[in-house]
Amino acid sequence: MVSKVSFIFFVLLAITACQQQMEESVQIMQKSSINKYNWNSRLLLINIDNTENELYRSLLTFQIENFCEFEDRKLIGIKFENGINNAYFTPDFVSNQYGMWLVGYDGTVKEFSEDHSFLYQIFDIIDEMPMRQIEMQNNPSTC
Repeated sequence: MVSKVSFIFFVLLAITACQQQMEESVQIMQKSSINKYNWNSRLLLINIDNTENELYRSLLTFQIENFCEFEDRKLIGIKFENGINNAYFTPDFVSNQYGMWLVGYDGTVKEFSEDHSFLYQIFDIIDEMPMRQIEMQNNPSTC
């Protein structure tokens, strides 16, 4: 009787382990690279230690207050918490470092900052970029 119970226990344990591994694999398969935005959007990545982080709260407020400017500049914000985001793989430059990165159309990091004052410079930084200059000539801002 004990051997049947042990066998059933080990089978259930194996099934549970396989199920957990499959769920983790599905999560990984569903993640995408931030590179999918290359040549279509600029990114503002933030890596924080928790959602109570002052830098993160500043970014949220800034995004709300400047929604039109984000849209006009094709700027998308993506949050990583302790280097993890459920939708995106973590870029190498984000791992083990907290702060904000401005990523250009070409997928390269244009600026990095650990300080929320960076937010008030970001539009000027973007507006000085050659591709943005062309965008502004062809499509004047409505903001």
